[in-house]
Amino acid sequence: MPATKSSREDAVAAITAVFREFGYDGASLSRLSEASGLGRSSLYHHFPNGKEDMAAAAVAHLAGLATDGILAPLDGEGDATARVKAAAAGISKFYDGGRANCLANLLSIGEAATAAPGAAKSLISALENAFEQVAVDAGFAQKEARIRAEQAIVEIEGALVVSRAAGNNAPFQRALGRLPEILTGGK
Repeated sequence: MPATKSSREDAVAAITAVFREFGYDGASLSRLSEASGLGRSSLYHHFPNGKEDMAAAAVAHLAGLATDGILAPLDGEGDATARVKAAAAGISKFYDGGRANCLANLLSIGEAATAAPGAAKSLISALENAFEQVAVDAGFAQKEARIRAEQAIVEIEGALVVSRAAGNNAPFQRALGRLPEILTGGK
């Protein structure tokens, strides 16, 4: 029997890792139990609605990580380029340097879309709005800032897919390196 995790927070972090690696459909109760260190009955004690509650906890956990590591730096102090660089470091950490799966994809397909409705859209929307604001702060008109924000997300998400498929995180790292130019134009 796996060792019991010390807290619900630890269990949620472990469960989140399973969802990130295997997606909602591939996150079996056996995998979730093994990763969290909780037996099935303990999982249901903490998550009465089962996998659906676990997915909701994982989404909330990821939203907190994204808020703290990515959105907060974009909304922080300093010039736009410095804020984008800080957010890029947060994005790199959030996606384990490009080795973790693209969450927008994982949260928008299969049963995940039903279990965590709107999670992918919320994640993309929050990031797009924050990117747009930093581009406006850098001096771009609203319409151009929106286009640049969309392009930044396309670069990040596309690079994640390419990096995972190729087994090489260099495309992801290059995409992050381009974020200041995309969002601030070097301003």
